[in-house]
Amino acid sequence: MNRRSLFALLAAPLLVASLPSGAANVRLSASEIEALLLGKTIVGTWSGTSYRLYFDADGSTLYVPEGGKPDEGRWRTNPETHEYESWWRSTGWTPYALVRTESGGLAWINGDRLEPFRVLEGRQVD
Repeated sequence: MNRRSLFALLAAPLLVASLPSGAANVRLSASEIEALLLGKTIVGTWSGTSYRLYFDADGSTLYVPEGGKPDEGRWRTNPETHEYESWWRSTGWTPYALVRTESGGLAWINGDRLEPFRVLEGRQVD
């Protein structure tokens, strides 16, 4: 396990606990993440950039940033850490936690902030 993955594994529970006070964010399990994403497209923002991301059953994923070039990657879940893991040429495998927010929405945990998204049925990327 590389240092970045180990740090993410150790820090994720602390990050969920340190999100805005009063927030009743609930972390999703690996099986919940798979059921949520498999064969679907999500629409959201990441660090201020809008995107669409499709999750194929074969483990491939297609990321389409607004105004940018599409990129193909890989995805999986880790049943031991209950994290989503993505692979991109530029970063390799990187783990992320997903939460259901107190308002009932969905979000990635990106450092100390939430990156909201919504789920669309099927493949809805160009």
